Amino acid sequence: MIQIAVYGKGGIGKSTVSANISYALADMGKKVMQIGCDPKHDSTRALLNGRNQTTVLSYIRDTPPFDRRLGDVVLDGLKGISCVEAGGPEPGIGCAGRGILSTFDTLKRLGVDGMDIDVKVYDVLGDVVCGGFAVPLRNEYADGVYLVTSGEFMSLYAANNILKGIRNFDKGIPRVAGIIMNCRGMENEHNAVERFAEAVCLPIVARVPRSKLFAEAEKKGAPLLHLFPDSDEAAELRKIAENAVSILEDPSMLLESKPLDDGQMGRIAAGESVCPNPDGAVPDGPVCRTCVRKKGSEKKREKLVASCAAAGAVYGCSTVTDSVTVIHGPRSCAHIMSSSRNLSEIRRGRRRMFIDDPQFMRIDSTDMDDTVSVFGGADLIEQKIRDLIQEGCTRFFIVTTCVSGIIGDNVIDVITALSNLHPNLYFRVVEADGNIMGDWEDGYTEAADAVADMIDRNIEASGKCVNLIAERYFFRINEDKDDDAVALLKQFGLKVNCRFMYETDMDSIVNFKRGTLNYMVNDDAMARGVAKVLERKIGIKAEEDLLPCGMYELSRFAERIGETFDMREEAAEIVKREEAEYRSAISELRKRLEGKKVFIESCYIHSIDWLIELIRDLGMEIVFIGFAPEREWKAEKRRESRFEGEFKFTKDYWPDDIRIDTDRLRPDIIIGDSGRSDITDVHHMSFVRAGVGVKCVIRFAREMADIMAAPPVEGWRITGKGEMMGDERYAGN
Repeated sequence: MIQIAVYGKGGIGKSTVSANISYALADMGKKVMQIGCDPKHDSTRALLNGRNQTTVLSYIRDTPPFDRRLGDVVLDGLKGISCVEAGGPEPGIGCAGRGILSTFDTLKRLGVDGMDIDVKVYDVLGDVVCGGFAVPLRNEYADGVYLVTSGEFMSLYAANNILKGIRNFDKGIPRVAGIIMNCRGMENEHNAVERFAEAVCLPIVARVPRSKLFAEAEKKGAPLLHLFPDSDEAAELRKIAENAVSILEDPSMLLESKPLDDGQMGRIAAGESVCPNPDGAVPDGPVCRTCVRKKGSEKKREKLVASCAAAGAVYGCSTVTDSVTVIHGPRSCAHIMSSSRNLSEIRRGRRRMFIDDPQFMRIDSTDMDDTVSVFGGADLIEQKIRDLIQEGCTRFFIVTTCVSGIIGDNVIDVITALSNLHPNLYFRVVEADGNIMGDWEDGYTEAADAVADMIDRNIEASGKCVNLIAERYFFRINEDKDDDAVALLKQFGLKVNCRFMYETDMDSIVNFKRGTLNYMVNDDAMARGVAKVLERKIGIKAEEDLLPCGMYELSRFAERIGETFDMREEAAEIVKREEAEYRSAISELRKRLEGKKVFIESCYIHSIDWLIELIRDLGMEIVFIGFAPEREWKAEKRRESRFEGEFKFTKDYWPDDIRIDTDRLRPDIIIGDSGRSDITDVHHMSFVRAGVGVKCVIRFAREMADIMAAPPVEGWRITGKGEMMGDERYAGN
């Protein structure tokens, strides 16, 4: 069997040519199948004498998988030709290219490969050779490709684009059959096509003249070869079928794709001759990044999307406890996005939340399937919102995923219409569109922008209350850390006004500006991004210092609180008590840790002064501090450390070098956040910002001492209470 694809610009006559090729091949005794891959689904009309045919896409939309049969979408046409139409979505919605993929997958599942066929003819739209329409260019579908073109420049341009697509797929295998010239009757048309054919080193297989016979055949709903078999036009069309049979017998007739660059195409348009590219390379085309990469270039932190923007947006929006976040995307995406927070809750021990207020119940999904990705999902999101309104939901965040973005769903218009019908309900669309928009951090910041829209700009600051900015589950490990911030503020007689982006109800967000001071909980790109959103949208600025971690930061925090709320003496007394507790605990732990060598590496944590302060107070020796390269695309900039003059900081440090440096420096423990777990002969401790206040730092020190009490290879088995699982030798040390 041979498979041939007929490509060309829309309206150039591909369907007419394809139908006549199929007819001619069948007339030569070949068993032929023609598959129309144009959304207009008119490729096989002439072969079916004008009969309507169910398209594959409409079939899979309306028929359950267990009821689908190959015979429902394959009809017998003239000369016994098997006819199939892919179809497509309504104009302006959905993704026709994705529809081609779905069509081919469906035909394969229904058993099309088991049919007795000599030649398959694919009739494919060639204006846009996206991933879907390019499927017939792949080796498993098209053995040979014909290009239908006229002498018009845009037709030749489309043919050249198709050659570029073939070159991306052929991997050096010759698969171009030749050019079919379908004349439009323009001046010097033959010369234009011949210049192009010579430049791309392809033969002109047939020169189909412009003729009224084609229009007459179309009116009668039959191929020209069927109605006018003895015409000159029919003779020219038979040349294509004969060429296809010759290729079937001798595949060596196929040629390599040698597309032209834009400059060469410009000379073709100007009526000039162009020398062929001997190796088929396109000078100004895409270049393999591997080939141009500089040898031995400095390592940089590459832009890797570990999780998409939609996931970050869902995470952020779903922190509003009295709202529902609707994910407009596939069920699998929704499952992964909701699971990330649920697992974080389990990890930090907050099991009661699943009983009292399950976070995952605040996330819903339109559950897009493949059919929706082809035909569009506007109706799906509308129905989902209507159903949730019936259930009593009144506040909605709608997050779009990459699927809805790719197929062009206009979610904004749908939600605007629903908002007009329900003016008392709250709606906010977050167009995250997955990796198209960016990564997790971009989506999280976009969610902050959406949540910030709820803040009442007219409210004035009042009372002794503080806002906490950009708290996230990822920085919570144990249940007893949850109340560190609240407990610290309570010591100073302060209350939390709003925990922005962390389990906060809408009223708290609306009244955000009642907070007198605004503290970031963490120092990273996401926290600063959220702070910038709040500054831009409502004019508030986060404090330069973070919520305190360790004695030094606590002292600065107390000074700021004492000054702002006129309680300097009370603040100083609190610091004095906390310092006494800190010094007492550190004194005991110092007996176990003094003199130990510490290796610090940080990829993500920007502020580690609290850690350096702790290690120094414990009498440990810091032998190395390394920071991974800052991310240029995020304009990432770490704040300057107050220990810059006391310790050496190695910047642009790559975690791959840890093995070499630990062998050289022989530290007793590595404290890092890169996730390296392959170094088993040195104690290793992962870290994030320890928490808020001083008690969290003491906890961190105790954990470090417990880990170092065990052999390095066993350190992972230490529990939070200092007991090694399965071995009591180190308990209580």
